[in-house]
Amino acid sequence: MQFTGVELFLDDELIAYTRNIRRELQPPTLHPGNPLIRREYPWEARHVCLYGSVLYDQERRLFRLWYNSIDEDYYNQQYLAYAESEDGINWTKPLFPIHELAGHTQTNVLLGPECNVHGPCVIRNPDPSDTDRRYLLLFDSYPQWRPEAESLGIHGRWCYAAESPDGLHWSPDKGRPAFAGKADSGQSVVWEPETETFRAYVRLTTVDAFGQRIRIWRLVESPDFVQWGQPRELLRTDERDGYPDMQIQQLTVTRYDGIYIGLLSLFRIKQFVASEIEGGLNEGPQVNYVQLVTSRDGIHFTRVADRAVFLAPSERGDFATHGFRTASQMLVHEDQVYIYCDGRTGGWQNGGMEIGLATLSRDRFVALTPERLVEEGVIELVPLAYPHGRLRLNGSSTVAGRIEAEVAGFDGEVIPGFERQSAVPLTGDELNHDLLWQSEGQTYTLDQLPPRLRDQPIRLRLWLRQARVHALRSAG
Repeated sequence: MQFTGVELFLDDELIAYTRNIRRELQPPTLHPGNPLIRREYPWEARHVCLYGSVLYDQERRLFRLWYNSIDEDYYNQQYLAYAESEDGINWTKPLFPIHELAGHTQTNVLLGPECNVHGPCVIRNPDPSDTDRRYLLLFDSYPQWRPEAESLGIHGRWCYAAESPDGLHWSPDKGRPAFAGKADSGQSVVWEPETETFRAYVRLTTVDAFGQRIRIWRLVESPDFVQWGQPRELLRTDERDGYPDMQIQQLTVTRYDGIYIGLLSLFRIKQFVASEIEGGLNEGPQVNYVQLVTSRDGIHFTRVADRAVFLAPSERGDFATHGFRTASQMLVHEDQVYIYCDGRTGGWQNGGMEIGLATLSRDRFVALTPERLVEEGVIELVPLAYPHGRLRLNGSSTVAGRIEAEVAGFDGEVIPGFERQSAVPLTGDELNHDLLWQSEGQTYTLDQLPPRLRDQPIRLRLWLRQARVHALRSAG
């Protein structure tokens, strides 16, 4: 078994054993200026919400945002709108002569209301030669504006796809039917290069055996963003969550250096009141709590850190007292993870959503740290071959703390020269600490293992004293 280049310790897949170690979630930090993107135009009268996507354009050195703007008529006036920023903090909404609305000949609306865009997800096409389809869009749509809806069968509500050469001009102008079913949340699409497959993670509203309306998450795959296969169910809440009153609001999935990381937003139903709104049922304000989930294959997801809350509603009354919904993917830029989100201070229909930002340092989703601070802790990884040789550790310690690494053979015997006493310790706070050993005036990396052990599985042990391990990466 080979080390694939990065380990974030979100699960125990690569951990053989630990002693005096616990896993702690590392919540992101909310930007003090939130919300960064506010309601401004008539077509944003009700919400500026992050059902949407943020991508970084390397050529233009520009953050690009596609989001849902919603007018007063929630079900009939939902748009795909656009903003951009040079630093990811200060945003502008450029105006284009694409859609005329409310007497404005130029707007930042790219689609709508004719196609009634809901829960849009924008990704880059992984095929750079397909210049007419540089950007791909998936969204859910209500049927009111679609006279062809009857021809789409009993499912009046579908997910639709569109493409664009520049991220601004989209076709078809109403989207192309992709797959059926009510996906009334934010869509999330990732590209899996190993199978050359687009994977769409979307919600489905259905009923359980007792007739209660529930939300489940499903996966639909496509080789070309045109033909889509049959859905498979991925996730629903369980009795430990508080099923059926606790339900899924959203799951956004990011492929993070080969590992799938999901932001799972849950809400608790507070009431069942007859209403004229969609579904005929008012379930309350839907206050959201975000957990972290992870998967090695993009199909089988597990909760991280025993379902601890990753992103909680704000205690302040100015942005997100009712919780968050997150962009279709997280964005990694330089040494920061950007988690764009919307916040609201009231119910999902009338809470005045606006868009903000939370960040964390690269790879620092969790920390493995001693359970009892006065004692050392140890983490031993399963036997792995390290074909890239050099490794870097992402971790931190107190002033009196340190992390030391040692290497043992498959039999568990420590390899001379790679004892913890010879390790160059990590002290302080480092994103990229080189794992080195020093002996008799020489410095060693895994490249200098004895010939008999090169390309063979070895055991890497990390000894922690008042310290935290976040991630391990190949240095190559």
